[in-house]
Amino acid sequence: MLEGVIDSLGMTNLVLVIVGGSLLVVVLLVMSYFRVLISIANFTYPNAKYRAIGTPFITGKVLTPLLDSNNLNEVYQELEERGYELTKEATMDPSEFDRQLEGQTISFMKRAYSTCPQSVREFTSAWLLRFDAKMAKRALKSKLAGERREVMKSKLIPVRCIDEETIERLVNARDLPETMDILKEVGFQEPLQGKDPSEGMFPIEVAMDNYVYQRLKDSVKNVDPEERTAVKLFFGKYADMKNLKIVMRGLKQGVDKEVLTQALLPEGRELPKWKLESMIESGGVDEAMVELEGTSYSDLRRSASASSAFDIERYLDKKMLEVSSKVMSQNVLNVGPLLRFLIGKEVELRNLNVLTRGIREGISKDILTELMIMEDSI
Repeated sequence: MLEGVIDSLGMTNLVLVIVGGSLLVVVLLVMSYFRVLISIANFTYPNAKYRAIGTPFITGKVLTPLLDSNNLNEVYQELEERGYELTKEATMDPSEFDRQLEGQTISFMKRAYSTCPQSVREFTSAWLLRFDAKMAKRALKSKLAGERREVMKSKLIPVRCIDEETIERLVNARDLPETMDILKEVGFQEPLQGKDPSEGMFPIEVAMDNYVYQRLKDSVKNVDPEERTAVKLFFGKYADMKNLKIVMRGLKQGVDKEVLTQALLPEGRELPKWKLESMIESGGVDEAMVELEGTSYSDLRRSASASSAFDIERYLDKKMLEVSSKVMSQNVLNVGPLLRFLIGKEVELRNLNVLTRGIREGISKDILTELMIMEDSI
């Protein structure tokens, strides 16, 4: 049969077919290798920036001396040396310190967005949208509570959709309907459509969370193939841990099961909705932890006390840092450092809040050390 094919093609034509096929394979291999090289080149400068800024306040090298000193002035000095810009007022007023610290964290995130390659720009923008949504919720809650303008303004930090101009408009809005209209104008039309905050904030918060989730999920599809697997894993794990926080917090506070189910994000990497609903139906935190057997979160039972919401959230924050570190080690030349930077800065914010409040309240060094999340222990 093979001889018949050769005879029908002719020896010369067969050779041409073989050579042509070989060349096609070579071209495809070269193109694939070329795409990888382009991906590495595009991330070279941004990754250098992320490493230069760093995430020092999740390392024992920086945190241990601060814990030993138990001195707020040394914390402020270290923050300044590490690129945090705090006013004198922030060092005198704990509320203003917290506000400026959160603002600095958001500024670092915005710098990450401005320097990241086009291939992950949409995803980084969607990641920042989480902070815009947080500010939108704060504005609505403040207006609903009838807080004074200066109080409301002190709670709002410019991100992207919610910029300085928008904050001024929100602060000066006459009532809730006008506040809603402003938020719809700047990008929250979809989640706020048909909602009335005077009937309660819960439906609005669920809609906003689901809107951000969908934007993140859609953005993953548009990441370049060379980085998509890593970003998809990162996003899936983030959604898992966000849902676990919702479930554990809700069970701890005795939230109605139907209400808690409504609050869930669609799904993550390992925890489908039926699994999360089973955890909710289990009736308690201990029982819900048992439902995690067979997943990568099964060690939650051994790592955190069911009686402590703080323990559980600390475990989940540490787990997300662990995920980002793993993703970075496997994608160190492209998207890994960006994802690690985004999570690292949020963990820094958490550590610094715990550290400064602990020092103010006279909490012992040993307890504060236990409360820290450090990459050294991952």
